[in-house]
Amino acid sequence: MEFINRITEADQPTQIIADLFVQVEGDFDLGILYICPWAPYDPVELFEAIKTRGRIRHLICCTCAGIIGTEREIEGRPSASLMLMRLPQVKITPFALSQPVLEGLKSKEDWYNFLEVYPNENPSFIVFADPFAFDGNGFLAALNQVYPSRPIVGGLASAASGPGENVLILDGEVMKDGLVGVCLTGNLRVETVVSQGCRPIGETFIVTRAVRNIIYELAGRPFYKVLEEVLNKGTEYDRHLAHEAVFVGIAMNEYKDQFKRGDFLIRGVIGVEPQSGAGVVGDHMHVGQTVQFHLRDAKTANEDLHELLKQYKTKKQATSAHGAFVFSCNGRGVNLFNERDHDIRIIQHHLGPVPAAGFFCAGEIGPVGGVNFLHGFTNSMALFYPTS
Repeated sequence: MEFINRITEADQPTQIIADLFVQVEGDFDLGILYICPWAPYDPVELFEAIKTRGRIRHLICCTCAGIIGTEREIEGRPSASLMLMRLPQVKITPFALSQPVLEGLKSKEDWYNFLEVYPNENPSFIVFADPFAFDGNGFLAALNQVYPSRPIVGGLASAASGPGENVLILDGEVMKDGLVGVCLTGNLRVETVVSQGCRPIGETFIVTRAVRNIIYELAGRPFYKVLEEVLNKGTEYDRHLAHEAVFVGIAMNEYKDQFKRGDFLIRGVIGVEPQSGAGVVGDHMHVGQTVQFHLRDAKTANEDLHELLKQYKTKKQATSAHGAFVFSCNGRGVNLFNERDHDIRIIQHHLGPVPAAGFFCAGEIGPVGGVNFLHGFTNSMALFYPTS
């Protein structure tokens, strides 16, 4: 198993190809290309030139607002990142979905027939979707049912400000919406680290009244009253952060005695109903769930990424990944940390050296508690190992 990453800041196709294939020879089973097209060239033409030059059996492309390479992150200017992979004894199943095709896949058997992959093959998925005209949450909900506990990682294309402006390419198929991806089975193990960048405040509470995405009561009391008390017991800085944004962490295992980083799915508090004091959150809720309020800032996001990677490194001990994909929110990077290369530098510090590639997303995909979700302001990583 071999992973090779190359990046470039060139803005002309000839130089881009030269940069992406410097000291690269031979055939590859899979290539994944991220293009930040702030330049006068056609991503489709560049894709075709790279496929011809590289002798790549399957090549996937996604346009984005910034790219990630093994040692650098490049935001908001012409750039490209290419990951080339040799994957012996790995079955590669590329696939593309439009919204109508997704809606037609109604049963597990429909998915088995579509992908020709079954749960006992232990598949792993890398996917890229358009955020404007594709139901990413519906796609993830379906695959969570069809292939339970199997990792799905990736992100939403981020090069566009409106529908039809992103470009997704799977081998020869060009799409301006929908989803492209690859399913991997065989001699491959994919492990994930998902850093949502938040810290908890206060204690945990049980949801005692909720309808759809509205929490009316926590522990029998109005949502807003509980939030108000939690913030009043916090620091002045907590209250300052709460004016910017407040989040609800939803415990993925309600039966734990103690909760730690990675145990919560983070969802934003969108607003509060003035009359009832109910909280509107970014996910459907139900009675009996355990929740805890969370806050986020650059310091917290930095600490969360460090701590999760420390825990992962301790668990893995001396085992090094052969390759990594990194999907970071386009609200992170320089926008959040006021410094370049923040996330990739920390990843390499804890887990490197490891060839890595990815992009800044309009939404990140990765598992929490063994269930795959679409996230925001998150760094979602996939680490690749052979099984033998």
